[in-house]
Amino acid sequence: MLFLLILTDPELSYDNYSEDFYIGLFETEQQAEDTAQHYLKNIKGFCDFPCTYRIAKKNVIGDFNSRIFDFLWTVQGWNTNEDLDEIDIIESPCFLTEKQADAELLVMKKKYQRAEWTVTRWKLGALKWHDGFVRMIYGEPVN
Repeated sequence: MLFLLILTDPELSYDNYSEDFYIGLFETEQQAEDTAQHYLKNIKGFCDFPCTYRIAKKNVIGDFNSRIFDFLWTVQGWNTNEDLDEIDIIESPCFLTEKQADAELLVMKKKYQRAEWTVTRWKLGALKWHDGFVRMIYGEPVN
């Protein structure tokens, strides 16, 4: 079992849409929790707005030993709404190889109707958002 840290800006979320930031995939729930607290206290955007977080448990398909596998893959599918926001997101468990994830992509495409698909490579413990974010309206930063 691995732990995916997702931070959310609830003020930019609405109806069927959640403004989510996928931060990283961790070996322990405590690592994800510590990273969430760091982001909410120190990283621009996340500490400037009332962001929340959740930690999603991710199963790993195959015989996982973190000292052998630095990278894992997931499959994600989604639709977009009239504002071009990602909605109806579905996600796979983690896979040990890209080949396994590509095979799962074909299975998921047959099972689910989604407009967009991706296979994502995750480096265990690496952070996907380093510098935070700035809200923009009409090209101008919002505080």
